Amino acid sequence: MLIFPMRDMGQPVYAQQVEVGRDIYGKMRKVDFLLFHPYRHPNGLVIQCKWQASSGSVEEKYPFEVLSIQQGEFDAIIVLDGGGYSQGAETWLRGQAGKNRLKHVFSQGEFQRYASRGSI
Repeated sequence: MLIFPMRDMGQPVYAQQVEVGRDIYGKMRKVDFLLFHPYRHPNGLVIQCKWQASSGSVEEKYPFEVLSIQQGEFDAIIVLDGGGYSQGAETWLRGQAGKNRLKHVFSQGEFQRYASRGSI
């Protein structure tokens, strides 16, 4: 598995589309990004991107994502974009931030500001 060598590099490093363990159904869980930073995120940080341009099923997957994050090994951030999710789904998802391993839920613009301040 790619994860352990990433931890041992001693420098900031990231990977895309990485398997990080099992989801709540026991299937391999692949995340959009996994990063390690020797000082800020020595244990790793998952970044999941949820994009939906029009109404559809992506918001129905939010509880699955949150539960998989909570049982997983890594802290996580979710980035929302596209505007196709309902206000109620966004409110619920943002309300899960700060509980267990889900640290933040951002819009794309919020994430860009967060990252540009050196918070990642």
